[in-house]
Amino acid sequence: MVLLALNRPLIALRDGLERPDAKALFDAVTRAATCAAARVTDRLTNGSMSRALAGFTLTVLGCGFWAFATGGWRGATRPMLEVPAVPLVGWLALMVATGCMVAFHRRRLLALVLVGIVGLMVSASFLYLSAPDLALTQISVEVVTVILLLLALNFLPKRTPVESPGRQRGIDAFIAVLAGLGFGALAHAVMRSDFALLPISGYMLENSHTLGGGDNVVNVILVDFRGYDTFGEITVLGIAALAIFALTEALLARAGGWRLLGWRGARRAGDRHPLPLLVVTRLVLPLSLVVGLYIFLRGHNAPGGGFIAGLVVSVALVSQYMASGYAWAQDRQRISYHALIGAGVIAAGLTGIGAWFAGQPFLTSAYGYVELPGLDPSSWPRPWALTWACSFAWWAR
Repeated sequence: MVLLALNRPLIALRDGLERPDAKALFDAVTRAATCAAARVTDRLTNGSMSRALAGFTLTVLGCGFWAFATGGWRGATRPMLEVPAVPLVGWLALMVATGCMVAFHRRRLLALVLVGIVGLMVSASFLYLSAPDLALTQISVEVVTVILLLLALNFLPKRTPVESPGRQRGIDAFIAVLAGLGFGALAHAVMRSDFALLPISGYMLENSHTLGGGDNVVNVILVDFRGYDTFGEITVLGIAALAIFALTEALLARAGGWRLLGWRGARRAGDRHPLPLLVVTRLVLPLSLVVGLYIFLRGHNAPGGGFIAGLVVSVALVSQYMASGYAWAQDRQRISYHALIGAGVIAAGLTGIGAWFAGQPFLTSAYGYVELPGLDPSSWPRPWALTWACSFAWWAR
């Protein structure tokens, strides 16, 4: 009875009101959300990298502290190991180099030397802890990085200007120390605690030779046990290299390229291309290629592999640019780096597709052995290693 009595007034009220427009409502909600996000962003960030890193670091530290406080850590279950004299000296050298890096980071050349010392000590730590593959990779990456940064330092001021006030630097230092202590405590707690679940390292050690055909467990993990990850990594590296090349080529074709060509940095020596450096780098190039091939072929059963081989060859190639100049090295380039990237990715893809012809899933492992006359038996090298060599040789050019 009530509904019937109110039917006419309600219908009249409905007809008198403006009907809602779905698009207008959507646009209004979108504008409100955008304005709210802009206000929050303006309050939290101002384009400063240090502020963004500070917010990220404090968030991670807060999450870690909350997890530690509510996770119920049972305490250390492993005893501390004795520290011999040699690792202690290396640790002290690492700490001194890191502290000097913080103190003299505005002097860019000195900072680069200190970064090299830190990388060298990290490589020595890997070697001391029986990880020769990691040590070779780390030292190769350090050499390539230092050379590339040396090439870039010519276009930068010799000293970094002071742009932040003392109060801001103090806050940044406090956050950095807090983060270092937090992550150090986390590493200490993890290394002194037993695993919650059984580790998979035992499976890798037991099946490296029988399933992967190699005795170098690190290399077998990269190219066999986690082949999908490696395939994705080299594909992403190739795409990133092509994108960087395209961007730099476009920039060099514009006004920025002319400014770089006309750049005249501070002269530190009378000769831009010293003769001793030219002779040494050109003699080292073929030797590096032979060493890279040797490391590439032995990597499946001994420390080495295509990853390290590619870095060794990259050091030799990028040294030619540093010693002889970009124009000289570019004129003698016979193979396009684009072709090397494509060949590497194609080799990786064909390696996985080859398993289909045997009725196996993509990237299923298969291996064989060949005995060369006068040499010890060695396993066939895999195209994966060639892929790494091609990709990283282009990347470190």
